[in-house]
Amino acid sequence: MLSKTERAVLNAVLIKCGERYNCLASPADLLCRLPPKSGVSEKRLSEILECLEYDGYISVILSDRHGQTVYCIELLTRGKGYRRETSQSRRALAFRLFLSVLSAFLTFAVGRALYYFIK
Repeated sequence: MLSKTERAVLNAVLIKCGERYNCLASPADLLCRLPPKSGVSEKRLSEILECLEYDGYISVILSDRHGQTVYCIELLTRGKGYRRETSQSRRALAFRLFLSVLSAFLTFAVGRALYYFIK
């Protein structure tokens, strides 16, 4: 299970990569795609990318271009399926909420029917 900041960084990587499975990204590119409230520094960003690499979402190679740090990021199998996984979890949550509302309504209806039947 990913933390909130790890999800935000992975979403930033997915946005940067677009439809491709690999991309070059500087820390500034990824940091500007993060929500302002995340408060992630460059050091914390590199730690989060290492965690995502360890969890099997991405593969990161640190490179140097004109004196600037650049990440060579490749999406792995779990990284490629992350968008699908999030949409499925949202769909499952919506279905569970629908079942909760439906069961509450049925409980209310059965309770009222029993009340009028017994009375």
